Amino acid sequence: MMKIDRTMFLGATYIVGLALVALAMLTGRFAHLDVIITLGVEITLLYISLFRPPLKRNEIGIMILLAVTYYPLSVFFGIFSDMVVVALGGVAIYVAMTIRVELHPTKALLGGVYSAGLFYLLFLIVQGRGLYLDIWMALIIQVILLYMSLSKRPPGKSELAAISALIITCLFLSILFWFFSVIVLWAIGGLILYGFVRAEPKFPLTKRAMGTGLIVGVVMTFMGIYLALKIGLVFLVGAEMLGAIFLGMKGRYTREENAVVVTIANTSSMVAIGVLLTYPAIAIFDLANPLFNTSHVAYDPMMTLMFIMFTTGISAVFGIVLLAPFRNRFESEPWPHVQPQAENINSIGSDAEARKAVGVGLAASGAWVGATKVAEGVSGSALSTIPRALAGIAPALRAIPDWIGLSNSPMIAGIGFFVGWKRAAVMAMGSVLSILIWIFLEGADGSVLYASHLKRPEILYVALGLFVTVILGDVVGSKDKNLTPEEVQDEMKVQDDGVVMVETPHKSDELARILRVKEELISIETFKEEVREIIENPREYMRSRRGQIPPWIAFVSLGLFMIVGVVAFWFIKPFMQSATEALEIHWLLIIFGTPLTLVSAYFTARAISETGMLAGYISDIIAIPAILFFRVTFSAITTFMGMLGAIQDAAIALLVHLKLGKMTGVRGRDILKAVFIGTMLGTTVGSLITFQIFSTYGFGTIEFPSPAAQLFGFLVLSLQGIGNFELPGVSELGIDNPLIAFAYLIVWGAGGFLAGRELNKRGLSPISLVVGVLIPPATSFTILIGGYISYRSKQVQEPTPLTDHLPQQVEIIDAGYTKTSRILSGVVAGEAVVTVIWVMLSVFLFI
Repeated sequence: MMKIDRTMFLGATYIVGLALVALAMLTGRFAHLDVIITLGVEITLLYISLFRPPLKRNEIGIMILLAVTYYPLSVFFGIFSDMVVVALGGVAIYVAMTIRVELHPTKALLGGVYSAGLFYLLFLIVQGRGLYLDIWMALIIQVILLYMSLSKRPPGKSELAAISALIITCLFLSILFWFFSVIVLWAIGGLILYGFVRAEPKFPLTKRAMGTGLIVGVVMTFMGIYLALKIGLVFLVGAEMLGAIFLGMKGRYTREENAVVVTIANTSSMVAIGVLLTYPAIAIFDLANPLFNTSHVAYDPMMTLMFIMFTTGISAVFGIVLLAPFRNRFESEPWPHVQPQAENINSIGSDAEARKAVGVGLAASGAWVGATKVAEGVSGSALSTIPRALAGIAPALRAIPDWIGLSNSPMIAGIGFFVGWKRAAVMAMGSVLSILIWIFLEGADGSVLYASHLKRPEILYVALGLFVTVILGDVVGSKDKNLTPEEVQDEMKVQDDGVVMVETPHKSDELARILRVKEELISIETFKEEVREIIENPREYMRSRRGQIPPWIAFVSLGLFMIVGVVAFWFIKPFMQSATEALEIHWLLIIFGTPLTLVSAYFTARAISETGMLAGYISDIIAIPAILFFRVTFSAITTFMGMLGAIQDAAIALLVHLKLGKMTGVRGRDILKAVFIGTMLGTTVGSLITFQIFSTYGFGTIEFPSPAAQLFGFLVLSLQGIGNFELPGVSELGIDNPLIAFAYLIVWGAGGFLAGRELNKRGLSPISLVVGVLIPPATSFTILIGGYISYRSKQVQEPTPLTDHLPQQVEIIDAGYTKTSRILSGVVAGEAVVTVIWVMLSVFLFI
């Protein structure tokens, strides 16, 4: 660590103080007593800092006594102001930087920072904010941090865990009791700063790895959110490439640190997108809800941000360990997306050409997107699609809607490469159907907005029919896994490389394991003994169990989630679903619906471990009994399903990266810590990005159509309509005869079902057709360009297929890591980097 130059630091500090005094004088306060006293204090401190040796302890004592006396006197005589804070802060910084500065420069620096913060809070209290909870929370935290910075040794694991728990508690309490503010974020930032600066982590969870993981995580989180809202498919590619580039900039590349970087980045992205499969549906279908309607009279942007952050946070935190007790069950699975990623992490350190290829793509894409944004700012017109971007030159092009053509996005074209040419072609087929509906049913009207076009009953019923195919495909796919003994032997003969292991169907071989699991789950004495061992010595307990977490931990985690959910959404109810009605989730729905997440997460993990695909529609089945039996509102079921999605994604994130850690030599406990860091990043930065995209562009628009949320929302409305003996979409057709309208819509739905079934027969994914129908044709046709590049590259060298054709929604795909794929990984990351900087600047301007 670089040694702090005390003289330079103090000199710069007091020069800034003198500048503040000069500014106060220029505004007409040159004769005020507080300004004159502060001027004298700052000049004196600057002089003794630059030209005198450090004061002795008795002299420092006199200085502290004068400062302590000056504070109440300034309040008593009515001269307390920002200048008094500057003077007292200057004294505090000098004292902190002088005491033990030779032995503890980091302590002195943190002491100065927290001292200045403490005096600023005292100033706010005197200004009349002494009754605000956020001020007192921040004040208590600043005092604790100041004491720990000056008097305590570097924090150990238990202290870091306590700091993490304090961060989560402060965040959730501030949201529940409505005092979330910039002051709370400042206090949380102080806790993070203390933990990051004072901690002395061990390899591979080093500060370099964690810092790189946060940087790459912001990029990957934005990319995940962007793609989830844009096309409904998320491809987590390129994190290891970016990690290798950043790690190689300073110091030696290590595979273990890069595995930590990938874990933090991908976990953050998975957690952030967990709620995006449902929440945009509120903005699209429930306009009476002020949370996601910027034109609503009761809309409060801070409340919307708090809603996203709170629901994401509690779901992800309690969902992390959900599948950890069952990780041994997945050890023998092929994990087709993890193995190539691990191999790339293990070998990329010596591959300079790989880093160069990624850098070329990143620079080219970043330059293109940056130039486009500058051109849009200068011209004042959108250049997002072609040919609509050329309407200024050729006015006749205004007859073509801005959602038809080609998207001016290198990221979308790059994603087409990773989608593959088959899926890209199927998506294009869906967009062709969308264009035909525009031509024949909407009269090829160029003024039709995409949000209106997407709500056509024909489109929604085709998507619903395809959705039924996906559900049936999941069920049939699971039945196909039940093999006979003869089929098992044939399968084992084919798979002689040891990569894929198929479960034996012989019940006798499973009997011992079943009995052991039954004993672990039922034995009360075993449970008590394990709880006692965990409390007394958790490290020794995990070592004795070889890192295996007991199953009851998962149920305890779900139980805590249910308690928080019931308290928040049944008793406190801090959020509104209309101008007069609070958002309420029935406690019975939380109690009976939450445990089903374990089942959903388990089968979803089976899908990703066997095929490399993360099927996100499985948990949507839970919505069916919830709507039919509990009669909950649209916003309530959408919120609940979004929270369950975040639980599931956090659980799968840990399972995936435990496998990655095993293949790259990283211990499970380090992976768990990295997953937790990624969870916090996704909860905070991910929520900020999601909120800023919503407040800037909205959901269900041409920029962010949110196809997955569109489908989910229509599913909920359909179930609600069936419960009320109504068929959704009939009233929008303009057909007087309800039987004819019913038959008309059923034909569209049946057409979607039959199309999906034919795709299944040919080994293609119906979800790709769903996405093609629901996203703008400009997006899918641009994806097709990337798909064509993928097709041409596979003609040169046909790779070994990594996945089967299980229907999927969110994918984690191996890039292949040829030169082409590396360049396109950089292209995808390049647009993400430029756009995330743009969005984050907007976020900071909002705050």
